[in-house]
Amino acid sequence: MFSDRLRKTEVERTERAISALSKVEWAKPVLARLERAGGIRPENMPLMFEVRFADELNQAGVVAQYEYAAGVGNSTVEFRLDTEPVWLIELVSVRTSDAARRATRQIGPLYYEQLLHPTPEDPGRGEEGEMITAEQKIGAKVFSRGKPTKFPPLDGSSIHLILTDMRGYLDEGGDAADYNEIAYGWRALARSQHGEMMVHHWKNSEGEFEPIKGLFERGNPLAAAKTVRERIHFLGFVREEQFYDREIQQTSLLLANGELFATQDDVDQAYATYPLALVGFGR
Repeated sequence: MFSDRLRKTEVERTERAISALSKVEWAKPVLARLERAGGIRPENMPLMFEVRFADELNQAGVVAQYEYAAGVGNSTVEFRLDTEPVWLIELVSVRTSDAARRATRQIGPLYYEQLLHPTPEDPGRGEEGEMITAEQKIGAKVFSRGKPTKFPPLDGSSIHLILTDMRGYLDEGGDAADYNEIAYGWRALARSQHGEMMVHHWKNSEGEFEPIKGLFERGNPLAAAKTVRERIHFLGFVREEQFYDREIQQTSLLLANGELFATQDDVDQAYATYPLALVGFGR
């Protein structure tokens, strides 16, 4: 019914990751968390994503600390990589929303259709609502209960990344245009041919329609957006489909925060220190 479901290939890939990581000392807390939650099952897909990501780090020869206390209250960042510079990485999984489920109906024994657009009875059932919800989920990784969380203020010693598992977004996971819009807003699309036609709009507090603002964009009304701009170097997006080894590395798109880098060369140099970086890809 949805792409956001547990698949046999995902189970098999996660089992391979568990087998490999069982011999890795730093990864044992990652495996223990999944085991405590009940192991491989649909409700644990976000934890299974963590396991596969940890396995890719291990394949890249990285040593990491899991649930690292970075000094922001009692909160922790999921991965601190023992690299130079240090990378602090938080993962988030966007699951299929209730609105998307309400917009889906069965039209045959094996077929479904999704009509994801607002209605008077269900105004949040649209792509615009899904994009804002995704931004909120990402923003919750830096700002919670009225104050910053997880990621400390920048001091030049570390690079901060939020990597989002997008497979549940819009049922099929979205695409690079969606990810750019989430990060940068309408300007990221306006630069491309016919891009303005793809821009999503929302109704602001004055009741007027305007383009949805990206998390790196000034003027974004979400409470978390200011903290994202100030503390996050990269927003990453990935949508696994086949669940092969190193698929996260091969398909991730990392988008840089222009407020934290003076030039594209600075972006390139920072990205090159990411252990799962690909040459000429994802910047």
